Amino acid sequence: MFHATLDSSKTWKQIVDALATLLTEVNFVVNKNGITLTQLDSSKVAMIDLTLPAGVFQEFNCDEEMQLCLGVDELTKISRRMAADDRLEFDVGDDKRFEIKMIGQAERVFRLQMLTPPDNQAKRPDLKFMAKLEMNSDALKQAVKDIGVISNHIKVTADKKSVIFAGEGDTGEAEVQLTTGEDSVIYDLDSKEKSTAMYALNYLSEIVKAVAADTVIIQFSDDKPMRLDFGIAEAGSISFVLAPRIERR
Repeated sequence: MFHATLDSSKTWKQIVDALATLLTEVNFVVNKNGITLTQLDSSKVAMIDLTLPAGVFQEFNCDEEMQLCLGVDELTKISRRMAADDRLEFDVGDDKRFEIKMIGQAERVFRLQMLTPPDNQAKRPDLKFMAKLEMNSDALKQAVKDIGVISNHIKVTADKKSVIFAGEGDTGEAEVQLTTGEDSVIYDLDSKEKSTAMYALNYLSEIVKAVAADTVIIQFSDDKPMRLDFGIAEAGSISFVLAPRIERR
């Protein structure tokens, strides 16, 4: 019914770690084109969107579309048992169990019972943004950590030449300003107008930890959701969408 192989256990671990930032259960949709996932977290504050084309895998065969609903805790524990040089095989057979085989110094097999998939699938939101930037992911992680010293929320402002991350709390204020130019950690910035929005720092902190690529694309508008995109396994991609925190005026 479904069979795939993956030479890189590191890639699989990155995928599982990214999903674990928001979800306790994952519902993969698998068909001949690859694997996708679009899910809201339990509080409906954030969404994760995963695309793994069949070409990411060394082998990929799926004779009919199916949903693979699995517990994140179990996937995380299994991924931690993978050695760096393990080759992975994934199978779903007639018994409807999800099998992960690790082939290295030993051949190890884990079989998971699948959970009941949700009645309704989340849909990718149709969002239009006024600001879009591509930046160094480590610089983003450092900026989020800096603001977290003072605040439990983060305000992001972009204009044509700079991006500012800021926050305030009972003990003071923090601000990180990044400008475009030579040797900048901002590789591209397109801001149609000055845009400002605020987000919960606890969510954004977990999301940026999941960024496994060297660069990340951020898009947002005034008081609208933020979208973060980064690549995984060359042809794959992961997106996070985070709802804004609206200031009382």
